[in-house]
Amino acid sequence: MVDKGGGRTEQIGSVAYRALYENSPDGVLFTVPDGRVLAANPAACQILGRTEAEIRSLGRQGLADLRDERWPQVLAERERAGHARGVARMLRGDGTSIEVEMSARIFHDAGGEKRTCTIIRDVTERVTMERELRHSREQLAEAERVAQMGSWEWDLAADRVSWSDGLLELYGITRDEFDPGAATGTDERVFPEDRRRVSATLRRAIADRSAFTLEYRGVRADGRVRTLRSRGEVVVDDAGEPTRVVGIAQDITDAKLAQEALQSTSSELERRASELQELALRTGAGHEPERRAPLTSRQLEILGLVAEGLTSAEISRRLFVSEATVKWHVKQILRKTRSSNRAEAVARVLGVPR
Repeated sequence: MVDKGGGRTEQIGSVAYRALYENSPDGVLFTVPDGRVLAANPAACQILGRTEAEIRSLGRQGLADLRDERWPQVLAERERAGHARGVARMLRGDGTSIEVEMSARIFHDAGGEKRTCTIIRDVTERVTMERELRHSREQLAEAERVAQMGSWEWDLAADRVSWSDGLLELYGITRDEFDPGAATGTDERVFPEDRRRVSATLRRAIADRSAFTLEYRGVRADGRVRTLRSRGEVVVDDAGEPTRVVGIAQDITDAKLAQEALQSTSSELERRASELQELALRTGAGHEPERRAPLTSRQLEILGLVAEGLTSAEISRRLFVSEATVKWHVKQILRKTRSSNRAEAVARVLGVPR
């Protein structure tokens, strides 16, 4: 009875394993140490685009894409530990190369012979998507680096913040040094005097479910202070409740310094133009001049061209402005110099005989 029951159990187990082998969605290959294939299930034949007879005749050497440098590592791991997992390329019957995820384990059959059971799964689409995603991330990181820009996201429910590699680089910190639990705008990365304003801007944007733009000073890991411009918006769920805040930040320190330098230079030019005008009036008139509103540097430039005999149309082409703009400046020149015509204005300001 026991023998009969045991035989019955073995028979059922054999049928079950055979059904699993035949109907598994994953490919199953049984091989011997030298790489010969003893058997391949229907899924393996479908994945590799070959008949079982073709697979058995080719063996592992004919099925593996040996140009893939990952194969030696997978095989070495299997021999060392008796099992291995990995992804490597295999060749289909039509000559195409596919990415295959495999799990191999060495065992001994009833006769004590060493065998390997390898489960394979076609993951070409997944690997391709991962490769494209990695490439896109690399491109984004490069674009952020060139533009001195980074992006960030604040998960309001979890109160956690994530920064892109570009933003981490702006602040001079590594991924390991970043604290995702520090809410944007209130951590030590924002200049102390700007924290309250940044925090208020974010709270107001969340309450209004609105976009926002702000400038603030950020403190790098090396202590340097940089000026950042951040733009963002609040993301809401179907019920209109805010769930996330997303934004970008750009380092505008150099642009800010250039703008301030330009404004300073412009003011200095205006001052010098006013002094030159006063000097010209005193020199030309021979007596204390009447106080007149100083001409701007643009108006002095236009008056100089008038003195050369150019018309409004010719001046507009020379300065790349509209003729109406030139006429407006001329009108202001006549008003400021209390002149009745262009020749008189030239004589009053530049001292050219009328």
